[in-house]
Amino acid sequence: MKKAISTSLVAILLATSVPAALAADLESKGNGNGKGKPEVKAEAKDKSKETSVKESDTDTDSDDENSTEASTETNIKDVKLKKQLIELRQELKHTAEITEDQKAKYEQLVAELEKTTDKHGALEVQLELLQRTYQKGDHTPFKKLGELLEDTGSTEVKAFVDGKQVQADVAPFVKGGRALVPVRAISSALKAEVNWKPETRTVEITRGEKSITLYLDKKEATVDGKTISLDTAPVLKNGRVFLPLRFISEQLNAEVKWQEEGKIVIIDDLQASKESEQNTDSNDTSAK
Repeated sequence: MKKAISTSLVAILLATSVPAALAADLESKGNGNGKGKPEVKAEAKDKSKETSVKESDTDTDSDDENSTEASTETNIKDVKLKKQLIELRQELKHTAEITEDQKAKYEQLVAELEKTTDKHGALEVQLELLQRTYQKGDHTPFKKLGELLEDTGSTEVKAFVDGKQVQADVAPFVKGGRALVPVRAISSALKAEVNWKPETRTVEITRGEKSITLYLDKKEATVDGKTISLDTAPVLKNGRVFLPLRFISEQLNAEVKWQEEGKIVIIDDLQASKESEQNTDSNDTSAK
């Protein structure tokens, strides 16, 4: 009887001790092989990533807002500058000559527009400033004009007579280091009479008492009956006759300068100045 009781007691003790030992063993293995508590760490990492993504979204939204604000400020500034230009143009409609104060406003507008993305606007204003304020011999404004032309990507040769751009349906070009311009541009810019004779392939230019004859594709010209050698011959291009600008200008009593920056030909019409002075003197004499 005692033996039976003892056997039953042992069985009960074994039955209750095995689950406890098994639980202890599982806990020990869990701590040792990376399972169990480390799962909490993985969950923490996932939460950390989620927080990081949210912060990243917040940063992106902030950048977008800053970009939008900057764009709005730029637009407001552009509108303000254009308004100032319109007001300045309105002022000049009622004045024969530009004042120093108005000139300073133009220069300030150019500087402000240059800081914005409106480089073409700055170029337009600089051209206006040049045309309204140019003084023969003072080529300083052309330096700023050249910078703006390069900033806007302009690569064409441009010619100016007394601060005004020579208008032509085709652009001048450079050949052998010499600028060539369309015939009609010469006649318009230098107030000369120009005739093209296709049957003899010659160009006749007359201004006052000066007479010049040039021959297509020939490096010589006739000036007042005398033959003169040319560095560059007149050429026919795209259906237009182009003449060597420097030679024509100098023969018609104009001073020519070349500015590499912006590819600009600067011409001061000395003959026009001389005629203007003579007219002024004549008017003064008549008045007396």
